[in-house]
Amino acid sequence: MKKIFKNFIGLCTLAVVTSALFVNCSSSDDGNGPVIPGIEGKNMKFTITIDNVTMDDYISFVAVSSSFNTNTIWKVNGTERANETGISLDKQSFSGSTKTYVIESISPLPAASLSMQFIPFNNKSITYSYKAEINGTVVKDEQNITVTNPNSHTAQYSY
Repeated sequence: MKKIFKNFIGLCTLAVVTSALFVNCSSSDDGNGPVIPGIEGKNMKFTITIDNVTMDDYISFVAVSSSFNTNTIWKVNGTERANETGISLDKQSFSGSTKTYVIESISPLPAASLSMQFIPFNNKSITYSYKAEINGTVVKDEQNITVTNPNSHTAQYSY
């Protein structure tokens, strides 16, 4: 009788474990990643314009995030950036013909961190504009801010 009971308990345990594996590891993924209570994804859009940049200046603009289901999370000026969880722009980015960059999340993200630092050299100034939109609402808007040598501008934002 003990042997039958042990076999019955063993089979029940095996059935429960197997069922749990099939339910939790099924292929019916909806592509939205795990649902974590209290963390809601946000659509993000950052626009940065910097004028009067030369190769003597120091320019750093970095946006970083992560996603639950992909490493391709950003578009820059409408073009997807495959397998890049961070976007980095420097003086070469702004010294050519392109002065404005629009960085957008492809899908809602749990959070993002953004940092920028601008240091003009050689007794001149640079002018920048920065706008952050979260879920379509403007949360930061700095327009035509001039930074003149020997001053610099440094900022960090979390969204």
